[in-house]
Amino acid sequence: MKSSKIFLTIAALLLSVSLTPTPLRAQTSQTLTLAKIEFKGLERVTEAEALEKSGLRTGQVVTIADLDAAADRLVASGLFKNLSYGVKGKTDNAVLTFTVIEQSWNMAVVFDNFYWFTDDELKEAVRRKLPAFDGTAPEAGNVTEQIRLALQELLAARKIEGTVEYKLTSDVSNRVVRHLFRVKDAGLRVCKLNFAGARAVSEEMLVLKSGGIFDNDYSQVYTAEFVESNLLPLYRERGYLRASIAAPKTKQEATDECKGVGLTLYVDEGPIYVWDKAVWEGNTVLTQQELDAALGMKSREIANGLKIDKGLAGVRKAYGRKGYLALRMRAAPEFDDENRRVAYRYAIEEGPQYHMGDLRITGLTEQDSNNLHGRWRLLHGEVYDEGYLEEFLKKTVLEFLKDAAREGHPLPALKNVTKIVPNNQKQTVDVTIDFKPESAPAAPPKP
Repeated sequence: MKSSKIFLTIAALLLSVSLTPTPLRAQTSQTLTLAKIEFKGLERVTEAEALEKSGLRTGQVVTIADLDAAADRLVASGLFKNLSYGVKGKTDNAVLTFTVIEQSWNMAVVFDNFYWFTDDELKEAVRRKLPAFDGTAPEAGNVTEQIRLALQELLAARKIEGTVEYKLTSDVSNRVVRHLFRVKDAGLRVCKLNFAGARAVSEEMLVLKSGGIFDNDYSQVYTAEFVESNLLPLYRERGYLRASIAAPKTKQEATDECKGVGLTLYVDEGPIYVWDKAVWEGNTVLTQQELDAALGMKSREIANGLKIDKGLAGVRKAYGRKGYLALRMRAAPEFDDENRRVAYRYAIEEGPQYHMGDLRITGLTEQDSNNLHGRWRLLHGEVYDEGYLEEFLKKTVLEFLKDAAREGHPLPALKNVTKIVPNNQKQTVDVTIDFKPESAPAAPPKP
């Protein structure tokens, strides 16, 4: 018995190393009887789930290679980002301890076009394979494949044809990354749309503006993105800045004209707001009066969200004309629900001021290029005016072409391609204007 105690001490030392997959460690034909299997470090994952993923059971006779394989299975499950294990006790009464660090479950899971099921049914199907599932999953690992398999099994159980596919995608704003699961080529046409709760914008108008939803197969994600980009602006321009449209409820539609799904979207319009004021913070180049003028909003007018967006573009243009090209603005609306007013607080980071660098004009003869170059009024080293290039192309280039025609050497129809390259180290801007002949119209077909 003394020799077995010595062996187990050695084994414990060998098996306490990290197991983020590495080559198998010491191999031996010596067997162990597992009297107890325990896990340390579990938070979200249950001990029963971890034990099931390991493939081990108490009372099992194993070798060191079997323990290595069990640890590899735990890592391959995607539930853990780090793992180690150790063995204590006697060969016929061994205690196996896994010490784990779980993956962070912090990325949303989206079920796209599973209209046959409720969200609760989908989540329950996934929990049968992953009891820890709560609507999120780790950023990486094998968990997404287990979710895909669970959804595929659900389709098979309901005798629904289709293949579940997975991809990592982002929302319409490109700020939130998420796991997306959908049934490939489901071919579910959108046959009918209802907007419950629509008043300020009529349901007829919302349906009329929803052509993109009707023109595509049903996708919850696409519908949400379409609503965000095309329907909510209808409310924002009317001052309903807090309007929202919830994810659609689906039902089967089957008529002679259309077989697919009908969608009901629930609209929460919220109150209409009027403009109170803008509060500017961090501005030194432009005064509050100049910023208010560029924004263009007047006190007590309807808080038209689209006009506010356009006004912010005007603020950026005003800074750009003074050479501030790296402007950052953070907007925070402050709603006064009692008086139905809204004020916006704008935190500004003006950044560095840029100056004119090199001007290159290509695609013309040397004489014409020098002629046009001489008409450029923004000198090297002067504060860069972001609006000057547009004015130059619309006015000065047109005058140049007319002068060339009057002088007896008219130029062919030209189009220009501009390239603006800021140098962040030198804080300069290089401008290239490349002129190219416009494509000749296609010859008419021969009779």
